[in-house]
Amino acid sequence: MRECDELVLTVLVDNYIDMLMSNSPGITRQGMPEHFGARRGTPLAENGISFLLRATTAGRTTTILFDAGMSPIPLVHNARLLGIDLTEVDQVVLSHGHPDHFGGIYAALEQIGYRVPVLVHPSAFTPRLIQRPDATLQYFNKALTESELTAAGGAVVPLKDPLEIAPGVMTSGEVPTTLDFEEEVPVGRMSVRDGHVCADPIEDYLTLSINVKGLGLIVLDPCGHAGVVSAVDHALKLSEGAPLHGVLGGFHLGHAGITQAKVDRTVDELVKRKPAWVSPMHCSGFRTQRAVAERMPDAFKLMTVGTVVRFAA
Repeated sequence: MRECDELVLTVLVDNYIDMLMSNSPGITRQGMPEHFGARRGTPLAENGISFLLRATTAGRTTTILFDAGMSPIPLVHNARLLGIDLTEVDQVVLSHGHPDHFGGIYAALEQIGYRVPVLVHPSAFTPRLIQRPDATLQYFNKALTESELTAAGGAVVPLKDPLEIAPGVMTSGEVPTTLDFEEEVPVGRMSVRDGHVCADPIEDYLTLSINVKGLGLIVLDPCGHAGVVSAVDHALKLSEGAPLHGVLGGFHLGHAGITQAKVDRTVDELVKRKPAWVSPMHCSGFRTQRAVAERMPDAFKLMTVGTVVRFAA
């Protein structure tokens, strides 16, 4: 896997805002001066995630929007607040077809303003349902269709297999769950296949990895559906020898029914892999953030809406 010289990563959408945190080496945050003096408003959080990546190699930068949050307003609002020009986006990648990851895509495409490639697994468009407490089923991803993406200005690129989309930036393709404890039980989540309602395997899920020169591999795992450790191992295998530097995203451990034992085992396995940077975000849950902070205090970095990180040796 090739390397990029520098990665600048911006959190456009996440579940969490903290305006009291200060900057630190390589990390710029939206702090109190921006909070009280902002002419464009203050950052907005929601149950979703979106990253903006700027990967630079030999002076050339590729800008990638990875996921789009839950709803139309926060992504566009936060980009404007941070002075980000979405017309500079070269590619859009959607990790999977759940609304907390694609909900802002149409608003983003409107701002991008040209026929930008949208990389997405074909199964992301599979009709999906969730079981309500009264046992009735309701669709929850009807808004994501290939025709709507095309009409909004996207050029849909079907993506099942790993693909280097810029120097040092690779999509995972389908991510295998290789650790038994990370097998996900899709309680209440269904999909429609061949006219039948069945459990949803979420085979459309993908991650991004960025190999930064002098640092190693940074794995962006937005929702952890395959298991964050399995996703890291898959990325390392694809990199063909790059060391692990960091893992950021939603670890999918904040939901009801997730046991403390699973949280602890996940952190145990991350400790074994020795990343220098670990940021549980979005659906990771407070227990996971606390466990990483306690077990990996030097590696733990709390990411919030508006955080900008420069990864470079």
